[in-house]
Amino acid sequence: MTTLSRRSALALGAAALTAPGLANAASAQTYLAYERRLREQMAVRRGDYDADFERELLDQGDAFREARGLSPLRFDPGLAQAARAHAADIALSRIYDHMTREGFGPAARVGLLARDLVGAPAENIAMRRNAAGQVRPDQIMGQWKTSPGHRANLLAPGFTHVAYAALREGPQVIAVGVYAEVSARLAAPAPLRAQSVEAIAAALSRASPRIDQFSLSEPGGDVLTQTYVERPQPVSIPPGAWQLRPHLSSGSHKHQVAWGPVFVLG
Repeated sequence: MTTLSRRSALALGAAALTAPGLANAASAQTYLAYERRLREQMAVRRGDYDADFERELLDQGDAFREARGLSPLRFDPGLAQAARAHAADIALSRIYDHMTREGFGPAARVGLLARDLVGAPAENIAMRRNAAGQVRPDQIMGQWKTSPGHRANLLAPGFTHVAYAALREGPQVIAVGVYAEVSARLAAPAPLRAQSVEAIAAALSRASPRIDQFSLSEPGGDVLTQTYVERPQPVSIPPGAWQLRPHLSSGSHKHQVAWGPVFVLG
């Protein structure tokens, strides 16, 4: 289990932001290669996705929440891409972890694949092989319910959306759950490549609810460089991979810094 720290909920103001130029760009080619790998591995993979298994995990997760007075989670196709991509990556790399060998985590996957989503993601993973009979969804869900960290993601009151992946390799199942507190939506999926900060602002300009201010950070990082949706300030931001960090303008999380898509700038 992994979830992004509530460090992402930073109050606006001078103390919460670094001066322009202090954040570091990540390697553009590294992120472009990872995004390409994720998409390719969903098509060319070891094993087969089990859609019925995935729907049953969604139903069981919602039943678990509703029994405790929590709202069910809505399915999100971008989170489904992130979940299936990581399941395929685990199967091919044989690295059973939230972090890849290169250091990519859930924020990178959601930022690369859920390109209209603004919010804070989290992830559960499980791998199971039975001594006899096929692996069942209730067995995977049972593993998560009895693990404190995984259980916390299942029952997080702030989460609003979810998707599950179940990749069968013979008798083995690799399962991934990706959860998110979706705070806003872009009007359309953001392009992966952007030529300028102004282009990133344009992608964000029709978000719902409205977002008036954003920063950029190294993907998954907390060091911010400040810009604005309207009349972006002339800041020096080097080419590379950056994660959009929208400052929420309304709702229960007003004045917080969220997570958005990853862009390759320049």
